[in-house]
Amino acid sequence: MTAERPILIRNARLLTMADGSDETSGDVLIADGMIQAVGGRIDHPDAKIVDAAGGILMPGFVDTHRHVWQTQLRSVAADWSLFDYFVRMRMIYSAFYAPDDVWLGNHIGALEALHAGVTTMVDHCHILNSPDHADAALKGLIDAGGRGVFCYGLFGNPRGHDPLVAEIAPDWLAADIRRLRAGTDFSGQDRILFGMAPAEAEATPLPHLLGELHLARELGAHSISLHVAMGGYDQGHRVVQQLADAGALGPDLLFVHGAALTAAEQSAIAEAGAGLSVTPETEMQMGMGHPLAFIAQAAGIRTGLGIDIVSNYAGDMFRQMRLMLQAERARRNAALEARGGAPRQITPTAREVLRMATLGGAEALHLEDRIGSIAPGKRADLILVRTDTINMCPTIDAVAAIVLNAAPSDIDMVMVDGRVLKRDGALTGIDWPDLAGRLQASAMRITAAADRVDRGPIEAMAAPLFANLT
Repeated sequence: MTAERPILIRNARLLTMADGSDETSGDVLIADGMIQAVGGRIDHPDAKIVDAAGGILMPGFVDTHRHVWQTQLRSVAADWSLFDYFVRMRMIYSAFYAPDDVWLGNHIGALEALHAGVTTMVDHCHILNSPDHADAALKGLIDAGGRGVFCYGLFGNPRGHDPLVAEIAPDWLAADIRRLRAGTDFSGQDRILFGMAPAEAEATPLPHLLGELHLARELGAHSISLHVAMGGYDQGHRVVQQLADAGALGPDLLFVHGAALTAAEQSAIAEAGAGLSVTPETEMQMGMGHPLAFIAQAAGIRTGLGIDIVSNYAGDMFRQMRLMLQAERARRNAALEARGGAPRQITPTAREVLRMATLGGAEALHLEDRIGSIAPGKRADLILVRTDTINMCPTIDAVAAIVLNAAPSDIDMVMVDGRVLKRDGALTGIDWPDLAGRLQASAMRITAAADRVDRGPIEAMAAPLFANLT
């Protein structure tokens, strides 16, 4: 087999995201899927030249939390609370996904992420209605070509609605995760790492949750993704404190949301080296509290951003950065106003939130030695953003433009492991009209079936889990 030629990206505006670095201009040499050199002027006799003149070259975004399977249900959750989401998405729509639907949702959702410059994504996958569903979900991610962590979900979706047949954590899932782990060569391809998403931690007795964590660690899960401490929905279970008291915290844990975490819990997470994923848009819509990202970061927690549900929000990090940045600015400004003051200097900065969406996310996943910044020895997961589009021209400050002006359509090139997956603004190697038609047909079938379900019994079953609804 002939080795692929090295790639030499020339004349880019570089946002390396290395701590302490500023925007520079220069070249990046890529070979064997890795960044070989970064500098003002690099020469290589055999390299394929990519002229990036005027474009911004930066590391790909790292999305630390997404339920990718919901791709074909775009916009259904626009006015939902978390209770609505649990009843309708988790207990109704999910039951009507066939394995082919799961592959479509995960595959096209992963392609959407790549189109938007998200080169690494944590898939918290709780659509595993059968072993075939699990295989389809994983295959959908692998086929797309991006990097990520596939967190096998142990939550049991309903097997029927008339009558309602549901079990939060059925035993067969614990057996099937062993099957998938043993039958998949995760070490042979390090783009998709193995992870686990335990059944909902806030609704699971501690002994059962500890058993799931033990299983995840026995199987070598890279990341264990758990929803916790969701703002106004928090009922004082103090899951993180219980895990700390049980000696079960560790760097493999990735907590999600967490607005109601106590100061003691935040300290425990930081001390354990665990990560936190904050999803600003869902948290602000659904009453999960003020997004904790900057507060958690100040407490020493490895903190990244996530998109969460594409059944409501677009799958790009630009809007999450903006929402997180301005929500935190609003919180700090309101605190000043409450004391009769006004800000002399606005904080946090655009650079701080951009770091959170790149290197910060990598740190939350303990992947900062591989991704998250542009440096020799790291994987070549890069995006090139145009600055000559109508919303980006002129780009006076590259960081500010990425955070506050850019959109997925401005991304000219995306590469993962040095392989170009988006070129000249379009994804490579896909038949979009065919995929779009299949996705539309899947959506129509699933929504038609879901619309026939009586939500009353399900809402009655779910109500005790949301005891503080008003």
